[in-house]
Amino acid sequence: MKFLNKITVLLLFVALFFTACQKENIDEIIPEDPAFQPEIVEVNTLVKALRITSDNELALNCVSLNYPLDVALESGDRKTISSKEDYEALIGGQSADQVVDFVFPLSLTLADGSTSEVASSKSLGVEFASCIPTSGWESLNATGETLPAFLFENSCCFDLVYPVNLEDGDGNVYTAASEAELIALMAIIDPLSFSLPMTVALYDGSELVINTADEFFDALFDCEGIAPPVVGNGIEVRGFGCNQLVFPFNVVTPNGVVTVIDENQYAALILSGVEMVLEYPFSLIDPDDNVMVINDFDDLIVSYAACGVIIQIDTTNVCDFSSHILLIFNQGAVQCGYNVNFPIQVEAEGVIYDINNMDDYLVVYNMYSTAVDQIQLLFPVDVTLISDGSTLTFDSDADVCAFIDGC
Repeated sequence: MKFLNKITVLLLFVALFFTACQKENIDEIIPEDPAFQPEIVEVNTLVKALRITSDNELALNCVSLNYPLDVALESGDRKTISSKEDYEALIGGQSADQVVDFVFPLSLTLADGSTSEVASSKSLGVEFASCIPTSGWESLNATGETLPAFLFENSCCFDLVYPVNLEDGDGNVYTAASEAELIALMAIIDPLSFSLPMTVALYDGSELVINTADEFFDALFDCEGIAPPVVGNGIEVRGFGCNQLVFPFNVVTPNGVVTVIDENQYAALILSGVEMVLEYPFSLIDPDDNVMVINDFDDLIVSYAACGVIIQIDTTNVCDFSSHILLIFNQGAVQCGYNVNFPIQVEAEGVIYDINNMDDYLVVYNMYSTAVDQIQLLFPVDVTLISDGSTLTFDSDADVCAFIDGC
């Protein structure tokens, strides 16, 4: 009997529910306002690319954002960030009031240590995307079909022609139809590489198709301010024929000897424009994976010949160069085996300059870079021979020329 009571109650409930459903339900449905639009919050993609460096700085790639800085929140409020802790508290909290943009202007520290101020998101994005990639170059020898993505304008004498095709580390492909789209992709995808071939615009208005990584570096070495590596006697090296350079190796720069450990460091040095001399010995590997030790320029010529590349030596008279250039740029163990005994003096347009080190010389050299013959070395000048520590004195341009010609 109890079971029957349960059934009766259930049937009564269903009947009531059915009756309720038959009523006019116009009062139960609230139509949406046709003018209603859900709120869409736009977030600057560069915010998503912010990272904290080992020095506790906020950074976008190679660009550091100087404290204090203000950010805009989703609510419309602003928040001042004065430290790493402020930033971590802001993004690590439970509040839904997320960071959506920067408040401009912003003070930046660039990769070379200089400071700059940007007044817009576009300018900040250009600085971010112009950083020389610190990875991705190691894959060039494997395929030569991609290049790490960055804006060329600040490092090269050519610029990108859009659209450009790209791919990420998983092989997914993308297309950027403009500089703004490229910057946005770089902010949210890492790593990101250009797919070759690609087209660049030269500063004379012409265009060049780059099909391989080697063609990219060939075009780069034609840029003023980009110095191809050189070997002894000032001979430029734009490649090693069919052979590949073995890491690590040493290069001599104006700031001293640098040990280059991989392709990423080597590409960064080249793109920085620093002058460098390959220090013997270094090694090459041929297409059959045989390692060749290059002890001198004769060995290098032999390695080129094995690739079918014939080296022609420029027989320009050494003395056609100004004596100050011969003296300064041929010093060092890998050149003519001496060091200049600073201070020295040079004269240009009636002004005498005291040269206490290489930096002082480069300042004067750059002042007259289009007319270096106006710089005259004032004698006597002393150098110290590295082999035995003895001092050699030059009393004229002819003395410098004779010594350099015979070294």
